[in-house]
Amino acid sequence: MLSLEAVLMLPILALLIMGLVETAVVIRDVLVAHEAARAGARAAATTSGAAPVAAAARQAAPELALEIEVIPAVRRDGDVATVVVRARRRIGPVTHTIEARAVARVEPAVGTTAVRSTPP
Repeated sequence: MLSLEAVLMLPILALLIMGLVETAVVIRDVLVAHEAARAGARAAATTSGAAPVAAAARQAAPELALEIEVIPAVRRDGDVATVVVRARRRIGPVTHTIEARAVARVEPAVGTTAVRSTPP
């Protein structure tokens, strides 16, 4: 038999455990969003256009519904590309927006940079 105190504490304990699980899920989503932003920035550094960046970010975080922003959309060698990913997570009646940002320098395309040779 359970005592009255134990019976009264069970709902509180259940709410506490559910709160911890929801917190762990949000923390995991934040980490996954940051990984998606990093993957998008790596793609932005080596490709042109926004489609390959979005594909790389979505592949890194398939469980999140991502909104992806690439700044600038058209990149040249040496530009700084910023990738911002956003995902919405609902916890109870409240909707939170998770945002992650990553930056990468655009790498030179093969064959577009002149190689200087020093005279012997």
